[in-house]
Amino acid sequence: MKRVMWALISIGSVVALVNAGQPSAKAGDAACGEKGQPSCPLQGWMETNMDKAVEKSDAKALAAAFEKAASFVPDPKWNQGDSGWSKIASAGALAAAKGDIAGAKKECKSCHKAWRDKYKGSFRMKPVSAK
Repeated sequence: MKRVMWALISIGSVVALVNAGQPSAKAGDAACGEKGQPSCPLQGWMETNMDKAVEKSDAKALAAAFEKAASFVPDPKWNQGDSGWSKIASAGALAAAKGDIAGAKKECKSCHKAWRDKYKGSFRMKPVSAK
């Protein structure tokens, strides 16, 4: 009985370690994005591509990330108006391309304000194409 218990504990530990190495959730996972959970797909992409570029003050990488993020709009209707997804992303790319990291970060905040809650409510687990 003790051997079975230790075997189960060992297997559980291995599974926990393997899962700890997984940086983001995949479509079909139940939960993501909150403390103690894996990153959601878009969240993980942004952490890897946008956050790291900001941390390194890599304006070129940040501009490229904004350009890519413009293509992630989950609903074409979200591109309409002054706070359209792609419009904000393009403004961020332009600011970053000029070396204006602070201006690019303002565009991040604009996008989060306009779209974060709606995205999380409807598209949280939508896969992100890294191409």
